[in-house]
Amino acid sequence: MKKIALALVIVGISGCATKPVTNEQAQNIPAKQILDSSFFSKKEGTGEVIIKRDSGVMGSACMTRVYLDGKEIADLDTAQKAVIYPKVGNHIFSAWPKGMCGGGMSEQSGTVIDGKTLMYRIGYGTNGDFGIYPTAF
Repeated sequence: MKKIALALVIVGISGCATKPVTNEQAQNIPAKQILDSSFFSKKEGTGEVIIKRDSGVMGSACMTRVYLDGKEIADLDTAQKAVIYPKVGNHIFSAWPKGMCGGGMSEQSGTVIDGKTLMYRIGYGTNGDFGIYPTAF
């Protein structure tokens, strides 16, 4: 009976999509989760990019590693954000769940422009599909 109850809980959780969070709701990541601090300060010739992780149960047991052009930037937990300042130009933003959480690497391209903020969200859809997506939230 306990095995059946556990199976029902797992099935119930796996069908839950994560929920986007606003920039105000998302917490800044703590310094211990930053892997390359060179992207976290505004410099001449850079633009602003906000990468947020959705809230919700799906994938909450694992951190998500964030990459910029293949370089490890930070590990995001649920409802956290990283505000980074890459050089102006075209870049690839990637996310990969760490640990036992499902999903492979997901990538999005983006053009960083001085004076304009790019925003991306990382989350799971109702089918359990993991990804990084442009967002208006």
